[in-house]
Amino acid sequence: MALTLSRSGSSDLAAFAAGRGHPDFPCLSRTHSPSSCVPCADFSPWLRERVRWADTDAIGEYLWSVREANPGVGGTPEHYREHYQRLAGSILAAPLTRHLDGGSAEAYLDLRVALVLLAVHEGFSGFIMTGEAGDFLAAVMAPHRITLRDADPLVQRRNGFVTELSREMSYWAGWSPLVADQLPALDPPAVDALRPVLARLALLPLGARAHAVDALRHLSADPRVPRTLASLSRYETRKRGLDVTESTRRILESGLVVPASDLTAWLAGWTRRDLLAFLAQSGLRPRNSWSKERLAEVALVECGDLLRGRMADSGAVELSPSYATGAVHLRCYVEAARETWRVWVGFGTGIGE
Repeated sequence: MALTLSRSGSSDLAAFAAGRGHPDFPCLSRTHSPSSCVPCADFSPWLRERVRWADTDAIGEYLWSVREANPGVGGTPEHYREHYQRLAGSILAAPLTRHLDGGSAEAYLDLRVALVLLAVHEGFSGFIMTGEAGDFLAAVMAPHRITLRDADPLVQRRNGFVTELSREMSYWAGWSPLVADQLPALDPPAVDALRPVLARLALLPLGARAHAVDALRHLSADPRVPRTLASLSRYETRKRGLDVTESTRRILESGLVVPASDLTAWLAGWTRRDLLAFLAQSGLRPRNSWSKERLAEVALVECGDLLRGRMADSGAVELSPSYATGAVHLRCYVEAARETWRVWVGFGTGIGE
């Protein structure tokens, strides 16, 4: 009965989008051109149930719905719809355990959903290494313990691919050969401060999880300047599917970040022109000769309450002190593990074999 209920809603993508999409393409973003095929929401919860039940038709319908505005050149809609149905079947049949070991059922489920999200814009060949698919996988898979095994053939294929292309394109000449036993581990390090961060990330849907990792990586690298979560969502994350308002709410609820409290640090992100305009609008008469530091000092003294209100309204956040050390470990882990995920996603998925 559960299977019947799951399948009965397999085409109800528009309902999941809940009116957030483009007028002509309900699954696509209103703020991006439909031809860029950017989903309007994080469809990973919807996809997770369809992947769990191996619902090829529903997953193929998702891929077609997101690609319909720009399916490609030279084929009919029927041809492309069939193509995405075959691709969905390949993703569901991909032998993930051929080169990955030790993952839980939930880990492999998350990974298969992530591959569907990637498949909208990517082909699973060596060329995928030039984008940020590895970063996305490192982010969404961070909560899971999983290891790469039998890496030698993957690295050999990767090195051969790079060598062959470097003969014709200088871009590839800068890619150094890799050594299998020197690839960074996919397992996150067993660091006490990192565990609670990963536990919080594990509770988030994949899109919001990737957004949270974007934010934690940035804030841990430059903690002096609070930023809004919206400004910390990279396009590479949004193009996999994200409702920034919803993911912002979820990330704040996770406690990984908190509303900014350091007014001086927040003002450091303002330009001199911003400060001049703010002081003039507040009825003060700043001199054009004043430095940015002097302008900020006057703003803090004369307009402190107003600035605190603006900071709260802006949605600026900073790292939660409870998770600040773990966020640093997370950044280091993701920036290392993405190289190993690049090798696997380019040469080890088994999709299309």
